[in-house]
Amino acid sequence: MKFGYSTTLFRLRPLQEAIELIGKGGFNAVELLADRPHAFPEDISASESARLMECLGQRKLKACNLCACSVSALGVKDHPSWLEEDWVQRETRIRYTLDCLRLSAAMGIPSVSTIAAGRIPSTMNRADAWRLFVANMQRVLPLARKLAVKVLIQPEPELLLERSEEMLAFLREFEMDPFMQVDFNLGHFYCAGEDPLDAWETLKSHVGIIHIEDVPADRKHKHVQLGEGSLDIQGFLRRVLEAEYEGYVVVRLDSYDQNPEDVVQTSAAYLKRAGFMPNRVDV
Repeated sequence: MKFGYSTTLFRLRPLQEAIELIGKGGFNAVELLADRPHAFPEDISASESARLMECLGQRKLKACNLCACSVSALGVKDHPSWLEEDWVQRETRIRYTLDCLRLSAAMGIPSVSTIAAGRIPSTMNRADAWRLFVANMQRVLPLARKLAVKVLIQPEPELLLERSEEMLAFLREFEMDPFMQVDFNLGHFYCAGEDPLDAWETLKSHVGIIHIEDVPADRKHKHVQLGEGSLDIQGFLRRVLEAEYEGYVVVRLDSYDQNPEDVVQTSAAYLKRAGFMPNRVDV
């Protein structure tokens, strides 16, 4: 189990600054936000990709994932989704995801996260939405296989896939293709009314990356600092250790009142006090 931090917290800061501050916090990896002003594929030329890789290398950091979930450069929050009624909007999401796969391959990033389809439109029933998402994923997976970059689907409250059994059923549509796995977000399952430990037991064999944050006791979908909500984060991480999970656990806090660098340091201190994250000898 290795720890990284998502640059989503630094949406208003330059990407290289975010990388530097995450490294200073003691993390070994960063998850890059595939959005402006960070790593929006249309903006990243070959030379810019090389500069980012050099920046990561200088700080002895790895890019563990490219987050292509909410993209402000394309629309608002989850839109355009995989379920847009306007086919042009659906194509925008598909092309963007394909571009993310290409960028990941160029930078040696092993995976790309995406939303669990989106909210079901009022004119579409669940069965139709399901088949549409399957069809759209069939457009994306061939390139993922060719480039050897995994597509990770992140279940989320109020989207097509919210709970672990729904996610597992979707994976079965693709016969458990190794290039389609789960972006396991601890707080999302809790907000959807599911015990995250039960969700982990259901999906642990198919998890490509883990996202952690804390969530208030009312289960509202809000990411708060580790240890400040109601989730048993330490109990969950112990279960992950027992499963001998060897991938990355990424802290993802989307917004916060404090300075981002202070938030990163506080997250690192929590994980170190709990005995999960060692100190980086080069920091």
